[in-house]
Amino acid sequence: MKAVLAYFGCAALFSLVAAEKKNVVIDLSHHDGNVDLEAARGDGIEIVIHKCTQGLSFVDPKYSTNKATANKLGLTWAAYHFADNTNGYEQAEHFVKHAGTVRWYIVDLEENPIGVLPNTVGRAQAETLVRRIEGLTGSYPIVYGSKYFLDALNSQVLAKCPLWVASYNSSPKMPKNWSSWLMWQYTDGSVGPTPHTVKGIGKVDRSYLNSDSL
Repeated sequence: MKAVLAYFGCAALFSLVAAEKKNVVIDLSHHDGNVDLEAARGDGIEIVIHKCTQGLSFVDPKYSTNKATANKLGLTWAAYHFADNTNGYEQAEHFVKHAGTVRWYIVDLEENPIGVLPNTVGRAQAETLVRRIEGLTGSYPIVYGSKYFLDALNSQVLAKCPLWVASYNSSPKMPKNWSSWLMWQYTDGSVGPTPHTVKGIGKVDRSYLNSDSL
């Protein structure tokens, strides 16, 4: 299973539907401020997913420092890119360049209300983005999103990617083009099932991993 997760063959990942559900994942960005990842590890966290980039130019200022700490602690490290409506090919290049060595590349697909003009990623940008990441890394990235947003995109290209579903309910609501999930973000630290907090951080995005092994 370790080799499967390291290389992320999509067909193999989709076989995880019957695997054990483990509450071992958090995701962070600079908005979380200073965090104590050693305390988080002591509280059962095994996987840290961190915002790396957004659009064509932004790099999260906490990414490199938190990555170095996580690596020293032996935590599994993954990076996500917040996609927008700029050139998908160039977004992928920007993301992979700054992410460095990671276990997983993740593309965050959700509404982006910031800016004078609508900045939300569309299907064309999202498909180009994941295809280019596959070209650069050899595997499709994980796709993060809600049923509502992913259903609106309605992309068979995106459905080639393992799914990290955002669903703050007692069980995950699945987008129509996926039959299983790799990760389920069940809370944003305030809404959704408990627990909402992690030692060393406080309220934080938490997710289940659908796997019996890291």
